[in-house]
Amino acid sequence: MSFPPEDISVTVSKIAEILRSRNQTLAISEAACGGLISAYIVSVPGASDFYIGGKLLYSLKQRLKLSGWSQDEIANYMGPSEEVALKLARTAKYELGSTFVLSETGFAGPTMDLHLNDDDDGNDEEQVRDTRPSLVGHVFIGFTGPRGDSSTSVETGIHNRAQNMSQFAKFALEFLLDQLQKDEVVNEHGHGQSTQTAPLEARLVSDDAR
Repeated sequence: MSFPPEDISVTVSKIAEILRSRNQTLAISEAACGGLISAYIVSVPGASDFYIGGKLLYSLKQRLKLSGWSQDEIANYMGPSEEVALKLARTAKYELGSTFVLSETGFAGPTMDLHLNDDDDGNDEEQVRDTRPSLVGHVFIGFTGPRGDSSTSVETGIHNRAQNMSQFAKFALEFLLDQLQKDEVVNEHGHGQSTQTAPLEARLVSDDAR
């Protein structure tokens, strides 16, 4: 099996072409994908021309702490969301200084445990799990750049961890390409500001909250 898959290779090549043509840079903030998005990006020969790096803090508590959450916010954290994805993107943009940042956070499976509870009885964790709207196979994508932010989400319907990671990465890269192409059109016309997009239609069928 080739790496990356052919459809991913086409997507990342288009992303690279756009960024290189405009002398712009990209950073990635990953969670559930575990670095897979970055691996796809750096599969492009000479990716250092446009890719400056990424963040992968897999421990949820450390990721939140190092992304600007206060202790109270961490204690009240209810799980991945588009708002969380956008905050991760904005923080990475501030820290890494890239033109654009793509972020993701979601539940790859097989569980949705947040692992934020220090209590041994696990009661609080069960309460959090019951009140969260997110599901295994649900990922949230954030994007930020000079013209503003956008976000989306998708539910894959899959409970297999590895399959979800692959589907999350594919969806995230497709969303990134779409945002870059929209920004390119705005640049060509020389006016306008991008606004936050509505969630895209879930078009993918994709385990531990990341």
